[in-house]
Amino acid sequence: MQTQDKINRFFQNETIAEVLRWAAFLSFAVFTAFLIANKGIAIAAVLLALPIVVAYVILFFRYPKLGIYTSLVISFVLPMINRWGDYYGIPLPPLGLGVDILLLLTYVIVILKYWRRTDFSALSNDVMLLLTIWMAYIVLQIANPLAYSFAAWFYSMRGIALYQLLIIGLGFWMFNSRKDFYNWLHLFLGFSALAIVWAIKQKFIGVSPAEQKWLDDGEHITHVLFGKLRIFSYYFDAGTFGAAMGHVCIVSAILFLGPYSKARKIFYFLMALFGFYAMMLSGTRGALAVPGLGGIAFLVMSKNVRLLVAGSLIMLAGFVFLKYTTILQSNYEVNRLRTALDSDDPSLNTRKRNRKRLTEYLRDKPFGGGVGTTGSWGKRFSPGTWLADFEPDGLYTRIRAETGLIGRQFYVWMWLYILFKAIWKIWKMPTGTEEHNVSMALMAGYAGILLANYGNAVMTQHPISLVTFLSISTVYTIHRWNNPTKPYKDREW
Repeated sequence: MQTQDKINRFFQNETIAEVLRWAAFLSFAVFTAFLIANKGIAIAAVLLALPIVVAYVILFFRYPKLGIYTSLVISFVLPMINRWGDYYGIPLPPLGLGVDILLLLTYVIVILKYWRRTDFSALSNDVMLLLTIWMAYIVLQIANPLAYSFAAWFYSMRGIALYQLLIIGLGFWMFNSRKDFYNWLHLFLGFSALAIVWAIKQKFIGVSPAEQKWLDDGEHITHVLFGKLRIFSYYFDAGTFGAAMGHVCIVSAILFLGPYSKARKIFYFLMALFGFYAMMLSGTRGALAVPGLGGIAFLVMSKNVRLLVAGSLIMLAGFVFLKYTTILQSNYEVNRLRTALDSDDPSLNTRKRNRKRLTEYLRDKPFGGGVGTTGSWGKRFSPGTWLADFEPDGLYTRIRAETGLIGRQFYVWMWLYILFKAIWKIWKMPTGTEEHNVSMALMAGYAGILLANYGNAVMTQHPISLVTFLSISTVYTIHRWNNPTKPYKDREW
């Protein structure tokens, strides 16, 4: 006992305690220096990141919604990280899989944390049923005899089936309050504002060294046309950026009409204005479909005859300006958009011919050629095959090529059902309310994205995918804003 008291007094001595702390610090510093000298600078990054990772895991377990917010952030910065990593020759892990892992971990953590009180009733609805049926169909595609690779199926199915099931499910389950909506909306608009600034920088100052390397490695073929750079900001490509900015434009424009403060209205107005400008900078013709159809959907949902007439006249004037005049023809961005309405456009005719070829190829293949057999995954895992060399362009063409006419029909009608049911819900809402305005904004953006999918696979690209799926779950759960549900029951079983 006396020995134990002496030990306690020894460690309680302030001078000795200070010496021990410094000794521990110096030992750690020497150990770190030894590792850096022998293993390289990468070990220093790991050691520096370790406390951050530990803190994040603790916060993640305490606030599971952090997984969804982090996934949204990753979806924005992923292309930029990949480009800089490639420029400096830093081998990066497949960060895209991080989104999958975070979304799955969010489910796991909530179930583990509330394992005796977990409540899945919020997931019992027709939308989740349709998404589950589609996921089951995609899983059955593993047995497609024409498929070449399980790895190709795994990488490809994430964008066309897994993400939507996980994100919309989490939205129903956990994101059903006013605070949840504005949290992810502010992330979405905040990163979009940064993207617009970055796009303007690319336009008037130039691209970064990492972006120039990305262009030099082959992307200049599609991103430098007639000596003009198609602006892509920090997104995967100009097509994704253009559609995303069209989405920002229509959502912000409708939110501007909502019952908000003057400062917030100014912010939404500027986002709509500069979002449209950034969309034009991208040179993505199909992106015009997003604010175009989105605007039509908004006019229908508004149930305001005067607004419907005024909006229709404005849209008609815009159509006539692009289709039947040559005003501002010397402006590259206007000229590029004008070709989107040209029925004799060579690119459009090439797509039509390709789709006819696909129809012939799939004549005796009702279930398609297998998930992951087209596009980049096809070139990587089954090079030299007919589908690997086929350029699907639009998302719906890709779905038809990989899952057949049966899959394409179910896929398209599933999304249309979700849209029309949401519009029916909006029609029954009281007009002039915050919920009505938010629902119209999100569904107008969703409608535009659905049309843009015809020319480009935008709904399978980050960050458009996450934002679109969160929009769906928000509109379908907006009636709970004043009485949000929880992913667990208030009382134990």
